[in-house]
Amino acid sequence: MSKFSERLKQLRTEKKMTQQALADLVNVNRVTYTNWENGKREPELDKVVELATVLNTTVDYLLGNSDINLLDASKEEIQNLTKEEAKELSASLIQNMDTILEAGKEKFNMTDDEIEVMKVLVIKQFLKEAEEK
Repeated sequence: MSKFSERLKQLRTEKKMTQQALADLVNVNRVTYTNWENGKREPELDKVVELATVLNTTVDYLLGNSDINLLDASKEEIQNLTKEEAKELSASLIQNMDTILEAGKEKFNMTDDEIEVMKVLVIKQFLKEAEEK
């Protein structure tokens, strides 16, 4: 079983969701979802993004590219990261944003200029929210 399949099942069960419920949320039938969870098939990139969003995780964590699930980490856990872990997390977040925007580019036929505008908007929103905290 792949890291993706393992994490998909782990995150789903932690959320106390059935396979059918998660399949419904990402608009696929249960058999398709079950094949993903059993490692028999892999979803398209846009479905990986949807799964990560629904499961409150990053694409990199779900795919096994990172062992840090930032969206599930507490503020204290983030503050206690080593420099190396913080660098890995930062790189993971940037890669995750790029993956999400690439899926959006394909799904919504976005231009490279539109992708760059989206990156700026996301960063501005992040900074705004950080200031408010």
